[in-house]
Amino acid sequence: MSTGTEFISHRPRGEEARLDEKFVRVLFVEDRTDVAEEVRVTLGRADRGSFDIVRESDLVNAVAQIRGDRFDLLLLDLSLSTVERSTAIELANDLAHRLPVVVLTGTETLAEAPPERRAGLKARIEQADLPGKLLAAIRRSRRLGTGIMAPLFCRIDGLCD
Repeated sequence: MSTGTEFISHRPRGEEARLDEKFVRVLFVEDRTDVAEEVRVTLGRADRGSFDIVRESDLVNAVAQIRGDRFDLLLLDLSLSTVERSTAIELANDLAHRLPVVVLTGTETLAEAPPERRAGLKARIEQADLPGKLLAAIRRSRRLGTGIMAPLFCRIDGLCD
């Protein structure tokens, strides 16, 4: 498991990307390396937009970064090992008033899954259209303003089927 922050950048691709979506800075809170890597790879291959991902494994450190840095979106996995799920949901609701928040769910059982079942993670993330959900959350925030926002949930279904 990695600690601290990892910076991963991707170049803009695709004619479908709107001008204001060609470069999207995402703070991704995830403490499992395999999930973080698959999300990074999936977002790197997105046809729409370019995603600069700053990964943080600790929710407290992530909140501190939000206060100091400029992010377009917070991507948060609810199955963090260091934080109760209810606390993460509460914090996601609070932070959604400052920036768009997308919450990943359905990854809880991944830790117990044998390696051969984890192979389907990439396909499940792609099926969930994570890039589309991130861009939709940003568009919704720009249209409505963050003052009334709530997190958008993105379920990664069937990881251990």
